[in-house]
Amino acid sequence: MSSLLQIGSSSLLGNQNQLATTSNNIANLNTPGYSRQRTEYSSYVEWGVGRPQVTRLFDQFAIDQFRRDTSEHSRLKALSDNTAVLDTLFSDDSTSIAKGLDSIFSRLHEASDDPTSLTPRQLVISDSQALVDRMQSLSDRVLEQENVINDELKLQLNETNSLIKSLHDINQSVVTSKKTEVNGQASPELLDERDEIVKKLAEKLNLQPLEDNSGAILLNTQNGQPLVTNGHYFQFKAVNGDPDPTRTQIEISASNGSANRSFNTNDLGGEIGGLIEYRKTVLDESVNSLGQLAIAYADAMNEQNKKGVTLDGDLGEDVFNIPTTKALGFDDNSSSNHFIEVGIEDGKGGSVTNFDYELTFTSATEYTVQAYQGGDAVGNTSGPFTIPANTTDTQASAQGLPDGLELRFEADGAFAQGDKFLVRPTRLAGVQIDLNINRPEQLALAAPITVENPIANLGSGDAKLTSVSSTDSSNTPLNMSAFDGAGNLDADAPAKVVYTLAEEYEVQDSTGAVIGTVTDGNNIMQQLRDAGTWPAGSHGENYPGYEISVSGKPEPGDEFNLAYNSDSLDDNFNAQQLTDLQSSDTMRRNVSGSEQNTLTFNQAYSNLIGFVGDTANRANVDLAASESLLSQSEARVQNVAGVNLDEEAADLIKFEQAYNASARIITVAQTIFDSLLAAVRT
Repeated sequence: MSSLLQIGSSSLLGNQNQLATTSNNIANLNTPGYSRQRTEYSSYVEWGVGRPQVTRLFDQFAIDQFRRDTSEHSRLKALSDNTAVLDTLFSDDSTSIAKGLDSIFSRLHEASDDPTSLTPRQLVISDSQALVDRMQSLSDRVLEQENVINDELKLQLNETNSLIKSLHDINQSVVTSKKTEVNGQASPELLDERDEIVKKLAEKLNLQPLEDNSGAILLNTQNGQPLVTNGHYFQFKAVNGDPDPTRTQIEISASNGSANRSFNTNDLGGEIGGLIEYRKTVLDESVNSLGQLAIAYADAMNEQNKKGVTLDGDLGEDVFNIPTTKALGFDDNSSSNHFIEVGIEDGKGGSVTNFDYELTFTSATEYTVQAYQGGDAVGNTSGPFTIPANTTDTQASAQGLPDGLELRFEADGAFAQGDKFLVRPTRLAGVQIDLNINRPEQLALAAPITVENPIANLGSGDAKLTSVSSTDSSNTPLNMSAFDGAGNLDADAPAKVVYTLAEEYEVQDSTGAVIGTVTDGNNIMQQLRDAGTWPAGSHGENYPGYEISVSGKPEPGDEFNLAYNSDSLDDNFNAQQLTDLQSSDTMRRNVSGSEQNTLTFNQAYSNLIGFVGDTANRANVDLAASESLLSQSEARVQNVAGVNLDEEAADLIKFEQAYNASARIITVAQTIFDSLLAAVRT
C-alpha cells in the first residue's frame, strides 16, 4: 500500500510539472528567442517517477545556420538600402550630368553657326555654369553619404558594444548557474536569453561562437578576432580615419583597459560589414568617377579653347578651373606638416582614372606610387621617383608619373623612409571645379592661324589649316609652338608656303628665309618635322603647333600666306573642334596600365549610372535570395525549438488525464488504507 501511495504521489507531482512546462510553452508562444521546453524524468530503481529536469529542445546545427544566414541577410540589407539611395540620386533627371553636357554641346553648335554673335556664346557660358552647378550638387550629395555611413556605423557600434557586454555578463550567470544547480545545468530561460543576444550580434557582424567546458560562449569574428573570452570582452570604438579624418574607422579595446588597436573589417559581414562594403566598393567608386568625368571634360574643353582665338583677338584660356588637392599623410609619418600638392597635368585629363593612390617614400628623396581601387592594389607600383630639389617644381608624365598625376613636394625638414600618403586626385574634383570665364568674348571659337590664298595665284591650289595641336608659348623646356603669346607668330615661324618650279613646296618664315622644302602638299609641317627641320632638342614634337595642307593643282610661283588670326570674325574653326569633343573618345576606361581613351563623356557617365544601377539590382536580387534562405533556416530552427499549439494542446490533455489518474491512484491507496483500518478495528 505504501508503494502504491508513493507511486501515486510522485506521479501526481510529475504530471503537475509536465502540465506546468506545457503551460509555460503555451504562454511563451510569441516570446522572441524562446525554445520549447520539456520535463524529463529519470526512473527510480524501485517505485515512482525519478528526479525531474527541464530541458530545451533545439538543433544546434540549425541554430548555427540560422545565425550565418542572419549575418548575410543583414549585410545585404545594408548594402541594398544604401545603394538604392545612390541609384535614385543618379536616376534623377534634375541632377543628370548627361543632360547638362548635351545642353552645352547644343549651344556650341549654335555658336558655331554664328560665331560672331554674342547671344549663343553667352548661352554656352550659362549652360556651362549650370553644368558646374549640377556637378557640384550631385558630387556633394554623393559625398553626404559618407557622413550618413559614419553616423550609422557609430550607432551600430554602440549597439554592438551593449550586446557584447550583455553576452559577457550572461556568460557569468550561466557558469554560476551550472555550478549551483543540482543537475549541473543552467536554466533554459537563461540559455534562451543568451542565444537571443548572439542572434542580435549576428545581425551586426558575422560571428564564430564556441561554447567552452564551463558553459560560457567564446565569441570571435569570422576572420578570427576575439570579442568575448573567458576573462574579458572587447568594445568597439569609432575613431577618425587614418589618414582621412572625415572617414570613421573602427578600433577595438579589451575591458581590462588595454590600449585601442586597429580592427580588421575585411569580410566582416552583418550590418556593419554591409556599410563598410558599400562605402568601399560603391560610394568611393561613384564619387571618384564623378570627379574623373569632371576633370576629363574640363581639361578637354580647356585644351581645345586654348587652341583658338577669342573675339578680343587673344589666344583662348582655360574655360574651367580644375582644382588641386592635398595628399593625406598617415599618422605615423615623420611629420604631420609634410605637404604634397596633387593635381592633374594640363592636357592629361583623358589619362585620369577613378583610382586612389598610395605614395610611399623609400628614402628621404625617393618615392613610389601604387594605384588602389576598392581597397585592392591595381597594377604594378610606379617608381621610384626622385622629388625635385625646388619646392616650386612639379613632377608629371615627363618624370614617369602615371595617369596624368602632377605632384609638388614641400617637406617639413625632410621626408623619411616609410612616410606614406593617400593621393585622391578625383574625389573632390566634382565639388570644387568651377568656371573660369564669364564673358562671351572669351570663348575662342576662331582658328589661331589664317591661311591666305592670294587672288594672284595662277593655279587651283587651295591651302587650308587642318589642325592646331598647341599654342603654348612658354618655350620651357622646349619650344612647343610658333605662337609668341603676344598676338603674333615667332619671327622664324612658318609664315609662307611657295610652290616652286621644281614642283615642291618651299616653307619660308616671315623674313622670307627658307625653313625647308617638302614634296607633297599634305601635312606640310609634319613632313618638315619628319625631315628634322626643327631640332628635337629644342622644339617640341608638335612644333609649330599648326598643320597646313594644299590641295588642287598650284602653279609654280603660287604663294600661300600664314598669319596669326588677330581678326576672328566669322571664323568657327575652333568652335567645330569644341563641338567634336561630344563624340570624341576623350575618357579612359579604368584599366591599369592602359591610358588609351575609348569613351565619350556621355558613355562614361552612362557607365557610372549603369554601375550604380547594376550594383543596386544585384544587391536586391541577392537580398531576395538571402530572405528565402533565412526563412528556411528559421523554419528549421522552429521545427525543433518552436512552440506548436496543436502539439501543446494535445500534451495538455494527456498530462491532465495522467494527473487525474495519478490522483485516482492516491484515492485508491487511501481507500485501501481506510479499509484495512476498519478491518483491524472490528
